[in-house]
Formats: sequence, C-alpha cells, structure tokens
Amino acid sequence: MKFERDDYCFVCGEENPKSLKIKFVKKDGQVFARCSFPREYQGYKNIIHGGIIALVLDEAMAHLQGFEERFLTGKLQVRFFSPLLAGEEVEVRAWIEKKRKKVVLAKSEMVKVKDRKKVAEAEGLITVLREE
Repeated sequence: MKFERDDYCFVCGEENPKSLKIKFVKKDGQVFARCSFPREYQGYKNIIHGGIIALVLDEAMAHLQGFEERFLTGKLQVRFFSPLLAGEEVEVRAWIEKKRKKVVLAKSEMVKVKDRKKVAEAEGLITVLREE
C-alpha cells in the first residue's frame, strides 16, 4: 500500500470542506499549532469530545515526519487533565523523544492559551516508512 500525501486530511487539509483546517508549523524539531473547536465537536454539553483532542494530538505528532518519511501511529496513549470548552483557544506542541530508523517515540500536549492549564498529553509509538 502506498501512503500518498494530499490536501484532504480531516485535521489539516485545506481542500476538505469538513476539515478542522489546523495549521501546524514545524520549528526547531518541534511542531506547533493554535486552534479552538466549535460546539459541533462536543461530547457533553459545551465540552469538546476527548476523541477530537486525541485526534489533534496524534496529528501533531504526524507532522514531525520528514519529507521522505511517512509516520504511521502504532500505539497512542492519551492522558486527559482538564475539560476543554467549545471556543477555548489552545496551543498544541509535539516533539520526538527517541528516534530509530524504523520507530519513533513522540509526545504531544495541548494547553489552554488563557491560563496555560494542560488539557491533555499524548505519547505515540510510530512506525516510520521511507520513500524509495
């Protein structure tokens, strides 16, 4: 199976009309983003669903890949700390803890902009595929 890039990702794709359109920036070996989520992504009333939070943390780690690499999450562990309300702005950050030729251990976190309270953190065990 070939894992091709396009601009239709549910999290960051500009061409996908249902995308969250989160813009990730890679700087100094880390990935950063700022975003908020409307009420349509809630679980309980006005509280963003944990699955959406996990999705964004996983995607941040995927953006750590190099141009000729494809990162495929093999294991994702997420720990939640505080609820995220609809409309609250957060910062997302991801970084690589350990990297081998075919496996990466990456981490990511989401914190609220207004009070720096941590919403969640994730750790991913990622398989690295290289283009030939």
